[in-house]
Amino acid sequence: MGKRETWVDCIKVLACALILVGHLLQGLQRTGILVRNESLTFFLWFIYLFHVQLFFLCSGYLYERGKRAGSFKEWICNIGYKLVALGIPYLVFSIITWFLKSSFVDLVNIRTGHLWSFLLTSPALAQYWYLYTLFFLFFFIPNVKNTKILVTIFVGFFVFYMFSARFSFCFALYSMAQYGFWFVLGMLMQNLGFGELGPKKRWLLSSLILVILFTGFSSALYSNGYRATFSLLTLLLGVLACLGFSLLFRFIEAAGFVSSVVIMFSKYTFPIYLLHTIYAASVRTLLIYMGVRDVQIHVVLGLLAGICGSMLTAWIFEKTGILEFVFYPWKVIKKFAKR
Repeated sequence: MGKRETWVDCIKVLACALILVGHLLQGLQRTGILVRNESLTFFLWFIYLFHVQLFFLCSGYLYERGKRAGSFKEWICNIGYKLVALGIPYLVFSIITWFLKSSFVDLVNIRTGHLWSFLLTSPALAQYWYLYTLFFLFFFIPNVKNTKILVTIFVGFFVFYMFSARFSFCFALYSMAQYGFWFVLGMLMQNLGFGELGPKKRWLLSSLILVILFTGFSSALYSNGYRATFSLLTLLLGVLACLGFSLLFRFIEAAGFVSSVVIMFSKYTFPIYLLHTIYAASVRTLLIYMGVRDVQIHVVLGLLAGICGSMLTAWIFEKTGILEFVFYPWKVIKKFAKR
């Protein structure tokens, strides 16, 4: 795998923070604590142009860094590995969320149906759909480490993206059509040597230009009534943002500015992603029960619960050993296999 690339950690922390904020604000909006207004609507539309996309880009980048599956047997082993690594946390936390929502109507920021549908046909009802979609991308996209083949796949997913609305009958196809482009973009970035870029000022300047262009164009489009979510324009805006932030954090890493705080938080991005809605929604429900409806109190305590509660849980589970299985099953399996 080589050395750890801290720019990826920075991207994960940024994306995770925005996802947490987005879910928290939507939860407060649905309960009537936060009144929907134009600024809130724009902010949510704005972050959804790139924050989930960044997660897929990082996943594709790290996938391309991994060992090439050169034979059918190696491909099967890799799929089995991903099935366990993604499937265990997906099933555990999806079932917990489904149970909480079914038992406590206002606790979790989602709607539910039958458990079978919730897990297999409508996983977008909780944030765990990311793991569901990611598995299918690993399943269908070969780790060939060949630029020409990757470019072909990249173009294919661009076309797939443009026709994504036609696949709404099947969530697996629908979500792959919408996010596979970003996964393959990450693979291409790794294949083309993005991680080797040096601390040259032109990369910093390029990153700032891209982020400014993204912010300016998205603001202008929205102010003129543009509200689309999956279109050619939103794809181009997402590319500006994803490449801009990637270049910015890559320059920061190459220049030697590594934050120990970011590294610490990056260790817990996965547990935060899995647990933040449960903790934040629990605090929201408790505050409502106590008659507290101040937006600022809800936002501050919701963020603290989502971050600190998730990190504390992950730390406790890590210390117990066996409980960490729900987050990182292979880590626990390998640990016990050595005994």
